[in-house]
Amino acid sequence: MRLLVPLLVWISFAVPGFAQRLAPPFSVTTIDGRRVSLDDLAGKVVLLDFWATWCGPCIEALPHMKRIAQEFADEPLVILSVSLDSDANDQKWRTFVARNQMTWLQARDGGFNGPTARLFGVTAIPHTFTIDAEGVLQDEQIGDAAIESKLRKLCDRARRMREGSRSEIALAR
Repeated sequence: MRLLVPLLVWISFAVPGFAQRLAPPFSVTTIDGRRVSLDDLAGKVVLLDFWATWCGPCIEALPHMKRIAQEFADEPLVILSVSLDSDANDQKWRTFVARNQMTWLQARDGGFNGPTARLFGVTAIPHTFTIDAEGVLQDEQIGDAAIESKLRKLCDRARRMREGSRSEIALAR
């Protein structure tokens, strides 16, 4: 018991520190062949979603991801789903994305050893990372979790930042 209390105190201070870590710079090729990097998404909240066509829990979470995509369609939010399907499953992945009308950004990383999965330390899926408009990691979830309220707050902040930038530009003129 004496060791448990200090450990819990240490964990309580360690977890908030995650929110101050910058997201690692990454670049992926989307399903339509475009290159997208974290720099390209600056100023927007990014929901980075690691999944695979062979992952039962990922498929179960798909309706939730679709609802998020619809609910936040007019917000400064980009959903980027990164499949861990292997190169051998490329056509299966493409068919799955089309059949399930996954209309947000889609990329494939080639497995848990893919460059983006390694950068983020992905060892289980579904696995999501929420990155704020300034590129700071704000949240990490393994499994399907209700994250809408967190996304709403981050989108509101991103919108205010963007509006503040416009105001500063107008004042400079």
